[in-house]
Amino acid sequence: MASQSKVLVVEDNPDICHELEEQFNCDCASDGWDAIGKLETHQYAAILIDADVPHSTGYGVLTYLHEEVGEDLPNVIFMTSDEPANIRRRVGTTLNVIHKCDAVGEVTRVLG
Repeated sequence: MASQSKVLVVEDNPDICHELEEQFNCDCASDGWDAIGKLETHQYAAILIDADVPHSTGYGVLTYLHEEVGEDLPNVIFMTSDEPANIRRRVGTTLNVIHKCDAVGEVTRVLG
């Protein structure tokens, strides 16, 4: 069972992590390896992944989730500074892909 409304934020920009921590109950991972380590020991109500984090990038974290959970990832938000449509072509159209500036609103929506 996921920790009540706990969010994993996979983001190497400390300012973005801090902003999200002010609004949500978060664990922050600054790189892909740290994120996978947290995912192996915790469950989360939502997972926000930056595509461009170092060490096993956001795509590596996404691959880990697909292998462990499957293709249906309704609580995963993949964020990018690029055009989200470009990323959807790479990761598939079922994944929730957003621009970084929409992160707070999208986490709020996913948590319901």
